[in-house]
Amino acid sequence: MPRLVSAPFFSEHPVFRRAEYAAAVGRLPGDKVVTAMLAQHLKAGNIQRIAREVFVSIPQHAKARGWTADRFLAASRLRPDGVIAYHSALELHGYAYSEWNQVQVVSAGEPGTYKTTGFVCRFVKPPRGYSGPQGTMEDGVTTVDRLGLDVKVTTVECTVADLFDRHDLAGGAEELFNSLDLVVRVDADALARHTRARGNATAAGALGFWLEREREQLAVPGRVLEELQTLAPAGLRYALGAKPGSGKTARGWNVILPANVVERRFEGL
Repeated sequence: MPRLVSAPFFSEHPVFRRAEYAAAVGRLPGDKVVTAMLAQHLKAGNIQRIAREVFVSIPQHAKARGWTADRFLAASRLRPDGVIAYHSALELHGYAYSEWNQVQVVSAGEPGTYKTTGFVCRFVKPPRGYSGPQGTMEDGVTTVDRLGLDVKVTTVECTVADLFDRHDLAGGAEELFNSLDLVVRVDADALARHTRARGNATAAGALGFWLEREREQLAVPGRVLEELQTLAPAGLRYALGAKPGSGKTARGWNVILPANVVERRFEGL
């Protein structure tokens, strides 16, 4: 494929999969001609391979060596079913307190980490009730534009429910609550729906505590708090990393949270 034809494709696809390139040149993904074309562009420094069948386009006048791709866009292309989630989804939505170089991706494949130039991708098994990349806003999956390309990401409501369910992926209770301070609006009914789907009573209690405290600011309906009450633990449980002797009970929610979460002593208040 002449460079004259490839250039527009590379310009419009900062990150791409082999199959996308093959379709653009009218070939099947496994065609040897596609292999030869990609090899030629790799040698010329027009593209860079970041994973098997995943490539980064190098802008003109830039050097391939050391070029760093947009980590969210790149991570979203590492697996066909990948969806940006957890703390990384908060970052994409603009609600994360801290910026990480790790990108968390929900995928049905083997969990684990993959390190490439500029970032580390952490693959996480789908949580209970997750609908997959084909999901809709109601299912908790949406699409955002990243450098002109679509990136699948969990919705704000699904993300918050997931982070209470897996607070370890939030960077700890302090990072989670500092990030939640940045949230200015939320669909509380959707939050309750995703929390019910996760089936984690401890997470429901901790989430209920947060929503009740932010009830006025986020305009949380009473019916949502009542629903979360039914999902909360029947007896006291430690949540969000609280340890015996250092936690504090969240009244009415049957969860013991880190004291700084309940009292909000740390930066972010």
